[in-house]
Amino acid sequence: MSASATPNLFGRCQGCGEMRPTALISFHRNVGMLVVRRTYNLDAELCKSCIHKRFWEFTGKNLLLGPWGIISLIVTPIYLLQNTGSYLAALYKLRDAPP
Repeated sequence: MSASATPNLFGRCQGCGEMRPTALISFHRNVGMLVVRRTYNLDAELCKSCIHKRFWEFTGKNLLLGPWGIISLIVTPIYLLQNTGSYLAALYKLRDAPP
């Protein structure tokens, strides 16, 4: 299932555990280490406030730790664009939900 799925009406947020309107979100983070790299993924049903929190967490770490390697120089910008697209799509789906 992709991040473009319809939001649940008052599901349990997998971030904070509260019963709120949620949307399926998928974020990716890259950590470049010159020769090797490590990838982290988050696929979860999150509420609007948890989506904001996780997006900025993944974006900050991508910018700070992402581009330290040859492959990472290519992968990190792709992850940043993917995460931004997922973030905006989820916020659009939850546009009528309370903050």
